Amino acid sequence: MNVKKVTALTLSTVILGGLLAGCSSSKEAEPAKTGGSKDPVKLTFWFPGADKANDEYFANAAKEFEKLHPNVQVETTVLPSSAEDIDTKLNAAKLSGTMPDVFSAYLAFMGSRGAKGDFAPLDEYIAKWDEKGDVMESALTAGKYKDKTLGLGFFPAPEILTYRKDFFQEAGLDPNKPPATWEELESYAEKLTKRDSNGNVIRAGFDIPLTSADVFVEPFLRQNGAKLIDEQQGVPVLNDSKAVEGLQFLVDLNNKKVGIPYNYQKKDEIPFVSGKSAMSFLQTSGISNLIKNNPDLKDKLGYVPVLKKEEKVGFNGYRLFTIGNASKHKEEAFEFIKFMMSNDQVWKRYTDLKIPVVKKSLEKQFTDVDPAFNSVLMDYVKNGKGKPVVPWLTLYNKYIIQSYEEAISMKKTPEQALKDAQENVEKELKNISQ
Repeated sequence: MNVKKVTALTLSTVILGGLLAGCSSSKEAEPAKTGGSKDPVKLTFWFPGADKANDEYFANAAKEFEKLHPNVQVETTVLPSSAEDIDTKLNAAKLSGTMPDVFSAYLAFMGSRGAKGDFAPLDEYIAKWDEKGDVMESALTAGKYKDKTLGLGFFPAPEILTYRKDFFQEAGLDPNKPPATWEELESYAEKLTKRDSNGNVIRAGFDIPLTSADVFVEPFLRQNGAKLIDEQQGVPVLNDSKAVEGLQFLVDLNNKKVGIPYNYQKKDEIPFVSGKSAMSFLQTSGISNLIKNNPDLKDKLGYVPVLKKEEKVGFNGYRLFTIGNASKHKEEAFEFIKFMMSNDQVWKRYTDLKIPVVKKSLEKQFTDVDPAFNSVLMDYVKNGKGKPVVPWLTLYNKYIIQSYEEAISMKKTPEQALKDAQENVEKELKNISQ
């Protein structure tokens, strides 16, 4: 098997935005007839690089598939990790007619590339798949764009509210009863905050970022019943009353001085990581690294199930398997996706890469491995939502970040900040369409 290695330009966090403009859209192709070809077939499979374990897993999985399908050769390509670099490569591939048959896409690509017709609809293939009922709903629906399934989620990426049990005990709180509601989060944050004699926060009760906080603020607005974007209609709804109330809660909580300001994108600067906070939203990789660097923390960390107000929803990004719309081997490509979604491969991704499972039949086995952590992790997989699936995600990110920063710094009221954000998005969308 040919394995083509593309050197990663930079290893960055999965930033679901900032995608470059693509080329003209292509017509949607009809799904191939069932049965597949008996003639030799070569599939191209592209996936973002990360580390040696990640790259080796996908290359080896392709080899395993080849053993089961001797007439199919899978050529793998390791891409850079950043969305911007991947988008540049996809643009070049589209111009040259070399788009991959199967592509491991970040969620952000579902809207940007979906609008250009780069991905084939998978609905008819999924309908015939005998394991579709075993796939978790969030994985099945994450890749929907305008009622068409363009990607099948396989790599959940939640951000989990994590807390220090020892700090809870110190503050007189039950370390086995984390907050479940906004009211409890507020109360706990105040009790957990430590101040010096001048009233300055020396240990935060709850990490509240000052900048780059779109992923932080979105779940709170959604928990209050806000849509943010009507994905069916493809229009922004940033300034509805539910969104305003959600943002107002965060502003009021910040005004109680329970946090230490920081940039949400700079994960190594999170106060919780350096022991200067009692509660914080962390990526699963961040939790793993925290324990790896300080093993004594393993029994001191607790994990908060998804908070609920009107809705129960946390943040959960995804990577998804897609099929190129220009692929001449869609039937074989979906056979490869089915293989990658088999229980054996889903479980291997967990054991090798710590990727949460997305099959219902594996849930108990998954939670039994580490009940305290994995049960909460599964709650975020089931009840999480990632970035909106729209082609103008970069524009949305720009103004949701701006409105949060204006409100949290008291430059504008939450109502005015979101009103201005709504008007600015609408204005730019109108200019784009002209």
